[in-house]
Amino acid sequence: MKSHTGYFVLSVLGAIICILFFLMSQTTSDLNAQVTGENKTSNKIIMHIHSHLNVTVNGKLLIVPNGIGINSTLWNDHSLDKFGTERKTTIFGMITPAMSPLHTHDSSGTIHVESTEYRNYTLGQFLSIWGKPLEGSKVILFINGNSTENYSNYILKDREKMILKIEH
Repeated sequence: MKSHTGYFVLSVLGAIICILFFLMSQTTSDLNAQVTGENKTSNKIIMHIHSHLNVTVNGKLLIVPNGIGINSTLWNDHSLDKFGTERKTTIFGMITPAMSPLHTHDSSGTIHVESTEYRNYTLGQFLSIWGKPLEGSKVILFINGNSTENYSNYILKDREKMILKIEH
């Protein structure tokens, strides 16, 4: 009789663990979507590339800060927000931050393009999110060693190295 009780308890514990695992993988918004029948798949990242940017201002290195497009003080242009991720809270209270589709995770100069839609994103859009207007400055962009003065409309590409030289 004791062995049957032990198997029963182990089966119940296994079922509880499976249910908890399932619930942990669901976010509150996902659960709401199941209830309301809304399509919430638009918040999934389907495009993910990395470009590297070094910036000099009057010959001095400018560090590209951590948190552009994530930290509210470094997120000045919200025109692309619909292509980024929303802030979510899981049922266990864990919070994932909202992010612009163009953002930085650290101060290495890596621009992360993490978008819910495949589209072209430009260096000018990233600079707008960061809040770095460059009108009136002499700006030259070097991409993998080649120069262009049309930095604002330059489309970001995966694994490229960019140097943005700004003279005031």
